Amino acid sequence: MRPDEAKLLFWKLVRFGAVGGTSTLLFAALTWLMVEKSGMHPVLATVAAYLLLLAPNFLAHKYFTFASNGEVARESGKFLVVHGLNIGLSAGGMAVISHAQLDYRWGILFSAIAVPVIVFIVMNFWVFRVSQKQ
Repeated sequence: MRPDEAKLLFWKLVRFGAVGGTSTLLFAALTWLMVEKSGMHPVLATVAAYLLLLAPNFLAHKYFTFASNGEVARESGKFLVVHGLNIGLSAGGMAVISHAQLDYRWGILFSAIAVPVIVFIVMNFWVFRVSQKQ
């Protein structure tokens, strides 16, 4: 990797961390509110919180993290595929936590750790990939 590519990747990671960190805090707060204040089941709250954050996350990652000028329709379709898998991973983790009768906050922690690594790699190299022809 050339130094200029490494620098670009580093700053993408910094921006991804800022967007992802904010999103993770909002996800945790929304999940907590839905479970604690409305009595929603933790798995359903996980999915609902994730869905509420999809559009703002797409916009933040497209225009801030990856500064992409690609087609919205193409990128949003890929983004939805990636996040469909991530919702499954998050809900699955929460289901395991719930089944084990552990506190649902462990499920939030699982989602906060497991999902970001996968998301950055896939979004950088597939969803918002910069064409080599540019």
